[in-house]
Amino acid sequence: MSFRHLVRIKSTDLEGHLPVSLGLSRISGVNRRLAQTIVKTLNIPFSERIGSLTDAIIKEIEGIISDPTAAGIPVWLVNRRKDRQTGENLHITEAQLILQNKQDVERYIRIRSRRGIRHQFKLKVRGQRTRTHGKRGTTVGVSKRKR
Repeated sequence: MSFRHLVRIKSTDLEGHLPVSLGLSRISGVNRRLAQTIVKTLNIPFSERIGSLTDAIIKEIEGIISDPTAAGIPVWLVNRRKDRQTGENLHITEAQLILQNKQDVERYIRIRSRRGIRHQFKLKVRGQRTRTHGKRGTTVGVSKRKR
């Protein structure tokens, strides 16, 4: 099979010259650790480029990304454990991940949790300092006195 310069996996175009684990981590919802685990699970050499993969291997990669626990990947690598609606361990990617994140933030705001209030006022949420950084709006400097 010939080398492909663009490979489409999970509705994301990946450059063919990238190593497989690095290229998979460009997919939204797949971090570097999960990408390396997928490569190990399928016994793909780490030096292999995405452009040289066959269609069958790409289908297997898409299947593992859709349901990693079925392929024997540990549950702690899944990005949505014990989902609030279903109670299952899910792994979501792409647009579904963005939508789910937005719904989570809206829920925090609705139940008036600390995180929700800080999201609502567009403040730092994860405990960062706010005294010197994270200021919004235009800066107001000192005006020079006219002589």
